Amino acid sequence: MQPTATKVAWRRGDGGATYLGWVSRGPEAIRLSGRDAVLGIDVTLSVPIDEIERIGVSESADESVGAECVIVDLACSEPIYLRPLGSTKLHVYLLARALGALTVAPAVLTKGGRS
Repeated sequence: MQPTATKVAWRRGDGGATYLGWVSRGPEAIRLSGRDAVLGIDVTLSVPIDEIERIGVSESADESVGAECVIVDLACSEPIYLRPLGSTKLHVYLLARALGALTVAPAVLTKGGRS
């Protein structure tokens, strides 16, 4: 699978700096790169696929980076919020679907709740 990249605004947690850059997805990790426009700092973050607990879409702009966004919930860290730049609400859902397709599907429970 060839990695693909999408131009995004992203940040970690609720109060962190917002970076303008790219999210690229490969078979083993999601890679975020960006620049903090205020401080001029370049940042790169690689998130292994097995560290991702869930990928979803925010319910409101309150919990996002200025608009509805993709939320990447991590197992042992703050969530990451991503918003595709120059896009519509549909693009947010398409990015969530593309990133979600990389994650490991949960085990399906058999009758009685045991796997």
